[in-house]
Parts: sequence; structure tokens; C-alpha cells
Amino acid sequence: MANLDTGVVASANVVPGVVEPVPWPGDGGASWYLPLAPLLRELAGVVGAGSWTDVREPHSSDGPLILLPSDWRPEHSLAERVMGEAEAIAWQGHDAWRLFLARTSPAPLRDPAAVLGRWCRLADLLCLDLVVEARRPPAGAGLDWTVRFEVPGGLVPDRPTRCAESLVEAVLTTSDADAFYGLEERGRSAPAHHLAAGYQPRTTPPVIDLDQLERQVLADCVDVGTGAPTAGGQAIWRDGRWWHTSLRVAGTSEQLAEWSTGQIISRRTAMLRRGWEPPAPSWQGSPIPYVDCPDCDPHSRLQRCDCQIMTGHVDPGCSRCAGSGWAPSPLRCHTCRGSRRLYRDATITITDLAGRVAHLTWHADGTGWQTGTRVWRTGDRGPDAIPTGPAGEEVWRSGEWVPASHVATHPGGKPLHQLPDHFRLAPWADTFAVRPEDLVELDGGSPLSHGLRDGLVTLHWPGADPLTEYVSTAARGRPAARLFVLARRPDMPPLADLIRLVLGLRLAVTVTLTDHAPNTGDPRLVQGESWDVTISRLDQPPAPADPPTRPTPQAAIAFCLDYLELAITGNIPDDPTTPIPVPQTPNPIQVDDPIPFLRRLARHHAGQPVAVHYTATTCQVWLRDREHVHRLATAPTLPAALGALGL
Repeated sequence: MANLDTGVVASANVVPGVVEPVPWPGDGGASWYLPLAPLLRELAGVVGAGSWTDVREPHSSDGPLILLPSDWRPEHSLAERVMGEAEAIAWQGHDAWRLFLARTSPAPLRDPAAVLGRWCRLADLLCLDLVVEARRPPAGAGLDWTVRFEVPGGLVPDRPTRCAESLVEAVLTTSDADAFYGLEERGRSAPAHHLAAGYQPRTTPPVIDLDQLERQVLADCVDVGTGAPTAGGQAIWRDGRWWHTSLRVAGTSEQLAEWSTGQIISRRTAMLRRGWEPPAPSWQGSPIPYVDCPDCDPHSRLQRCDCQIMTGHVDPGCSRCAGSGWAPSPLRCHTCRGSRRLYRDATITITDLAGRVAHLTWHADGTGWQTGTRVWRTGDRGPDAIPTGPAGEEVWRSGEWVPASHVATHPGGKPLHQLPDHFRLAPWADTFAVRPEDLVELDGGSPLSHGLRDGLVTLHWPGADPLTEYVSTAARGRPAARLFVLARRPDMPPLADLIRLVLGLRLAVTVTLTDHAPNTGDPRLVQGESWDVTISRLDQPPAPADPPTRPTPQAAIAFCLDYLELAITGNIPDDPTTPIPVPQTPNPIQVDDPIPFLRRLARHHAGQPVAVHYTATTCQVWLRDREHVHRLATAPTLPAALGALGL
């Protein structure tokens, strides 16, 4: 267990005899297990933790349960008991090193009814559905509960992204990011509509009766006429109220997968449908026009072959398509990203998930209309009401079209155009009090593309219209032609605290930065900075990222923490006879904030990745020059290393 606030680390080696076995509740002593929760509470006291989470299972803090063999009994001999415990622990080999991140302050208590009410308000503001679902698992008893956001009109997912045993557990173990995760995939087949004029969302969260809601969903899990169990039930929050429906089996889908041996296996999954569809939401306006994707077949896995896309004609000797121009592909079509449609309009929704929402509508005919946080669009292609102030006074604006300007040409000859201000998302960063680099996609948290932030589009063939290509690209593969943008600065610990934590775990960390100052003024190239934070074993050589990809240090820290589980798993010794690290760090190493020093170094080597590699005793500064990596300095601290370089 590692305290992220203080850097103190305490560990326990789980071996036979460390944890006292206890009987499984309710089975009369037929089954026994090793509980690790008491061990975690002991470690929490050592590191001064008020709360903690498992990096492998962020919504679980009790730790894993180690089930003992079915024939283990406390009356057996000591040797037999020890052998049984050792066998059970050995089966946990894939979790040989479990890390729990602790914080000094206790985690704030979450009221599930209040959380669900807040999500209902968000659904109204974002013009989405909030779905509470209970479905029967393919095998086993009970029901799997999930809570998620969906675009109206989408298909029921083949499988939920996460499951819980009750509605309360589903709410408490689901974060905002979890509820939105997979929104694009779930809504890829949903019909696209403009936002209707005059829509007024709920401004206050509704009061939710969780017990009554759960009972109503459970009632839909049984057929009213026959009493037979259905596939599940759903409660859909739409237009300020709950709509209830059952889930029915609607056939099966076949998925083909290839093993490493080359064998092809078939997996069949039950497809579900709603027993009853609720009425269309009141905010749903006219359909968004589209054309069918020319590069994929909607009824098969066939896509236009690369030989035809790259050259414009079919290669008779192509090994992929055999001269037909079409070839199967396990990947989504690059042109439409799996939606089978190319939309002519796009709806952009920007939110901070705290109640502030802005809707933008981009039309490929040249009119771009913006809508505000309190008053939604008042006309399909007419003026929009934009609130200015806490009371949401209406300010009427007319869309003003300015032709796209040709700003650069790529080395291959393709022109790069830039759209006017109301087709750029970077200016909205000031409205939400964040940096343009903090704008990320709500589904998954990927950084927003450079083109969408600054209104840039590359024309790939002569005669293409910049605005049409730009809007189609923004809507490509989006759920119902809608792009959801999160405008919120990541709430991350300082980089120095993360480095101190990694050193306390007896690991090494490499921070890489590239200053793109030489690219300033060239819209074809990456602007600003690129960061990366990578954790490695002490015996591994430093490997500066090539290239770093995160736009801010906070984004790099967030990415590192999101994949900390993989870093811990990757640092388990390959040799099973080598002991697993059991780090104990009661006195953490103090680390200077590396950001200003690393920026000074990156400015001196602008355009090239520079990195600082921290170990328990040294600090190494590295420079990546084309294909080679050079060590510039080694010192006890980063300021000392830069001092040795004269910086």
C-alpha cells in the first residue's frame, strides 16, 4: 500500500500462516478462504491512509479473496494446512503483486440516490438517455446491474461493460467516466437528429427512490403473462421521467476469432432487444442528412481494398482482394469508422460534467450555429439564443459564414485549410476556464485532435469542399453524428508526488518532454508540448518515449495512473525463483518539481525529446536525437544535473 499524498509505502508478503483462514459464510464450514482485508487495514494504518483503492480493481478496496482447496480443513495436520494454503496462494500467480493507492483523507461518502439524480440531470442537459439495466448472465444465477449513458435509438449492447449485484452497488462502483465509456460504440447505429428548437432541460436533479426503481426493473425481468423469466429489464431516463421495458432475446450473433495457432473459433452471443421502445425524446429534431459510405459493405466485413484507395484503381495482382477491389477486414472502415454513413451535419456537445453544457451545430452548407448552457437552439437553421450570465439572458446571434482559408500545403501536395472561428473548439476552452489542451473526448478521455481544436482539414482529392470534409470528419463514427467533449482540467497529484511514490515502490520512472517551438506557425505540425511518464524496473535501461504523446503533464500523469496496473504487472520478475519486491519506504525520498527544470532543458533542445530518469539514488538526463539516445548528465538531483550542463 502506497500513500500518494506522503509517499510512504508498506508491504506484506502473503505466504502460508500470515492470514488466518476463515469459513465461507453460510455453508457450514464446507469452504474456507484467506481474507486479505484485515491485512490491508493494518497496512493502511502504517502508511496513514484514510482511503485506498486497488489499481487493478479501482472500485474495490477490500482486496482479493484467496479461496482454499475444497478439501482444506482446520483439523488437518500443520503440514497439510500449509500445503493447502501454499497451493491456493500459488493460484494467485497472475496477481502476484497487488498495489493499493492510498490517500490521507477519507474518501467522501457517495449517496447513491443523489448520484443517480445528478446523472439524470446530466442526461437532460446532454440530451442523452440514462439507462439502468438488469440482465441475466449467460450462466449462473442472479442479475447483473449496470448504469450507463446511451444515445436514443441505439441497439442493446451484446454485453455490459461492468456488472454489479444490485442497483446500489452499480451506482457506487460506477464513475462518471465509466458511465460514458463505450458511448460511441453503443450509439454507432443510432439514427442522427438535430437538436430540436425550444427544448428546456431540467435544471435541478430529481429525487430518486432507489428501492422503488429497483423493484420496477425487477418486475420487468419476469413476463407478466406467462411468469417466465425474461432476459432482463431496463429503466430509461428520458424527457424528465423513467420509462420501463423488458429485454428479450432477438437471435444470436456470431463472432470469429483467431488463435495464435491459426485456428479460427466461433463465439455466439445472444442479441437482445427492448420489449417496448419509449417515445422519441422531445429534444430530437429533424434527421441529419447522410450518404452511404462508399468504402464498406453494410452487410458484410468487406471493405474497399487499399490498392484501390491508395491508387484509385484496382490492382489485378493484389494479394488481399485478388483483383476484386474488395477485401475482408477485422478493423472498422477508416472512412466511416463503422457507422456505414457519412453525415453532412455534426452536433458538438461540450461539458464540464458539473452542470455547464454548450451545444454547437455545424452544417456542411456553411451555417454554424451555437447554443448555450441554459437556452438551447431556437431555430433549425436560424438564430440561436446564447445565455450570458447566471440568469441565462438570451442574446441573439446569427451564423456568419466565412470561407475556409488555404493555410499550408503538405509535402505530398495536399492542401490544408482552416475554418473560421465558429468551427473551432479551442476558443471554447476560455468559456470553461481550461486550456485548449484540456479538451478531451468524453468517451475514453482521448485528447481532442489538433484539427478539431483549430479548425484544420486536409483535402485528399481535387475539388473537395473544405467545410463538407471537415464536418463529415467531425461526425465520422460518432454516436448519432454527435461529438461529446469534456472541458475539465485533470485533477491529478503533482508530478513530484508521483515520482516520489514510484521511487518508494523501488521502481524507476522516466519523464519525457518535447518542446515543439520549431513548429510554431506551421499548422501542419504539432504545437505546444508533448509529455510522457513511464514506470520501469530498476535494472532496465532508460527508454525516453519516442515520441511523447500527451499534451500536458497532467494528462501524462493521468495516463500513467490509468495504466499503473500494467506497469506493476510488467515489473514482476520473469524468473519464478526470483523474489517479488516487498517495498518498505517509511521515509520517502524528497523530489523537486521536475516540470520547470525539464522545460528549461527542452527549450534548449527544442524539437527533440529530452528525458529525466529517476532511480533510488541517481537522476539521469537523456536526449533522443533521431535514432540515438545520449546521456547528458548524471547527478543526485535534477537541479544538480542541469547545473552540470550549465542550464
